[in-house]
Amino acid sequence: MSYRKNLQPALLALFLVCMAQAASAHHGWSGNTAGEIEITGVVETGVSLSGPHGTMQIRDDEGQLWDITLAPGPRTHRSGLKESTVPLGETVTVQGQRNEDMEMYEAKVRRVIWNGKEFDVYPPK
Repeated sequence: MSYRKNLQPALLALFLVCMAQAASAHHGWSGNTAGEIEITGVVETGVSLSGPHGTMQIRDDEGQLWDITLAPGPRTHRSGLKESTVPLGETVTVQGQRNEDMEMYEAKVRRVIWNGKEFDVYPPK
């Protein structure tokens, strides 16, 4: 019986630690605060809406491959940007925030522009 009484607080503590870790895993824009950036490049890896956020990869004029983080899948989809919208090899422009680590070519974007269409994955408030 004493074993059970000791186990319950330990399990509760473990649960609370796990919940705190999960909450901190969704970091919003932290890490992507190095300033506003606009990148134009060719789509190398098309839009994927699986996972917690949509993603794509584009290669800029200097040959650098950029990892692009979009809004969560449903929000990106509501903007009109779907997995089949922009074909591979097409040129897009993205606008958003660059990663603070300048050795990482990564940006979390609020807008994707393709073929004259603007997809505001994070609409202005």
